Amino acid sequence: MLRIADVGDKAVVTIEGLARGAELHPLQQAWIEEDVAQCGYCQAGQIMTAAALLKQNPSPTDKDIDQAMAGNYCRCGTYIRIRTAIHKGAQYYNAALPSTGNPAVVKKGTVKSRNPAEKAGSLV
Repeated sequence: MLRIADVGDKAVVTIEGLARGAELHPLQQAWIEEDVAQCGYCQAGQIMTAAALLKQNPSPTDKDIDQAMAGNYCRCGTYIRIRTAIHKGAQYYNAALPSTGNPAVVKKGTVKSRNPAEKAGSLV
């Protein structure tokens, strides 16, 4: 836990700040592709914790992911999909870093949902 008073003048990034304009963060893209969210209640905490993990460890193992995510609870029990999405997000994150230095390179409209009833891009 971090007290707000301890933040001082440091930047604070929220779930809304992960995307850069029309570009989704790699984890946001992976979350959609893996259909992680069910009720959505825990998603901000799950994604922000995963983003902090990838910033510190861009190639986490299952054990690394389990340890980092241990304080986040999913009432719907999508833990396997969460782990899969983090691995996929790490692949996207690592692929983007060498060329741009910016992990947020997935453009809106390129969203691929596994739900055939949804059109690409309709979730963003």
